[in-house]
Amino acid sequence: MRMRLRGHMALFGVVVVAVWSAQAAAGARGCPITAQAVYAVDQTSGTVLCAKNASMRLHPASTVKLMTALVVLDRKDPAEKVPVSARAAGVEPTKAGLAAGTSYSVAELLEVLLVASANDAAVALAEAVAGSEEDFAALMNGKARELGMRESHFTNATGLPNRSQKTSARDLAILTSAAFRQPFIKTVMAKKRATITGSDGRTIRRLNHNKLLWRLSRPRVLGKTGYTRSAQHCYAGIAYFDDKRVSLVILKSRKPWSDIYSLLGVPRKGGR
Repeated sequence: MRMRLRGHMALFGVVVVAVWSAQAAAGARGCPITAQAVYAVDQTSGTVLCAKNASMRLHPASTVKLMTALVVLDRKDPAEKVPVSARAAGVEPTKAGLAAGTSYSVAELLEVLLVASANDAAVALAEAVAGSEEDFAALMNGKARELGMRESHFTNATGLPNRSQKTSARDLAILTSAAFRQPFIKTVMAKKRATITGSDGRTIRRLNHNKLLWRLSRPRVLGKTGYTRSAQHCYAGIAYFDDKRVSLVILKSRKPWSDIYSLLGVPRKGGR
């Protein structure tokens, strides 16, 4: 059954890429945004709304954490306890502040991973699944092939800069659609705050990096942010309108929030 499901998922990814590619020319007319690469698709109709350098391979920053979460959920029970190693606790720069020697549930670590982009949680989960982040990256690449992502290569679970770690806006659209079909991921991404408590009894609270949770109620936009100096601002998410769903990916943006408002055709609020 698992092999059959993987076959269906791979076929789905290939079909989606073929359909979106065929429609890209129509959707590419006028993408008035700062991002170097964009892919926005009306999932209800399959219409490409904006395609700009959709196949260009760029650094994805923390949007890779959607892949991290998918691989973890494939292999771990959310209730399972995961220890935090010294290496995981020491990773920089964005982190939840996990202490070495403590443990948390898989669900808690995924929560701060997705909501607050916690790199320490990403490394702890990668080590729990595969023993090392390098071996975990191999699982990420396997999952990418399964989904039909042909323009991606992953080297770590965090999205921290690496010359070889690149993806495309089109591939990230495939990943985003797969991630948000996971009820756990969709539920967590809708939270404005993450609260977790470790084996040491210390409670950690972090805000969601997705500012659109506060700025927009219609459509509701759920997504994963990312930023490094080389990647600039990135975003991979889905906008839920009353009558449709729009997946949107932007890479190497100077003004990510303005870009997203422009793509969705909604009034601009709250600065950049």
